[in-house]
Amino acid sequence: MDEVVLTIEDGNLGLRVNGELITAYPQVVVVRVPTPWVQSDSDITVLRHLEKMGCRLMNRPQAILNCVNKFWTFQELAGHGVPLPDTFSYGGHENFAKMIDEAEVLEFPMVVKNTRGHRGKAVFLARDKHHLADLSHLIRHDAPYLFQKYVKESHGKDVRVIVVGGRVVGTMLRCSTDGRMQSNCSLGGVGMMCSLSEQGKQLAVQVSNILGMDVCGIDLLMKDDGSFYVCEANANEPKKPNNPEKTFPSPLSDGENESL
Repeated sequence: MDEVVLTIEDGNLGLRVNGELITAYPQVVVVRVPTPWVQSDSDITVLRHLEKMGCRLMNRPQAILNCVNKFWTFQELAGHGVPLPDTFSYGGHENFAKMIDEAEVLEFPMVVKNTRGHRGKAVFLARDKHHLADLSHLIRHDAPYLFQKYVKESHGKDVRVIVVGGRVVGTMLRCSTDGRMQSNCSLGGVGMMCSLSEQGKQLAVQVSNILGMDVCGIDLLMKDDGSFYVCEANANEPKKPNNPEKTFPSPLSDGENESL
């Protein structure tokens, strides 16, 4: 990107690469921007420029922004009947300590997440108020945090649902192998192909549509009654699980197995 110059010449949008004017543009652009580090003044500016020049982006800039910040995602989903765990957050980066008393109504233990965290990092399970106060001194405050009701029955496991073009094309049960709350494969969790109920599929598609996503991974937390909470949405195309040759039946299923 350091070779690309965005231009507006004679009132029209354009691109120059290494000083040369580009006259042929791609019809479709597949965006693989690492969402935790998306910067509105750089990455999004480039994507907006391409989109306004007529390129079809997958995913569009606004859809990516909807997933950059975990609380932004919940702001978009709220009011649409989507099941979400109760969640509190704040505006300033340094207001974590002030939230300790406010978030107490969520009850302990509670989940604490950096709003721009990824791959299960900067996610904590606060045991009590004292633990929450300790976290305030130990964590980096480069972005606000959110405080979320703990879904005990989904501890160490969730379902990643792959949605492409408004259709579920694959589902993966992710399980922690060391007892931790996070099930991310990047933290040692194991991904297993699984099947998913029609209710779960419809929920994932609904979330994808609300957020305006073309290709995404929707993470669902499981409840004892077979229903789900939405945990988060991922704008980048997910990786395959650790053991893609296997397919596992699952209590989540009321239909046939899906495969990636």
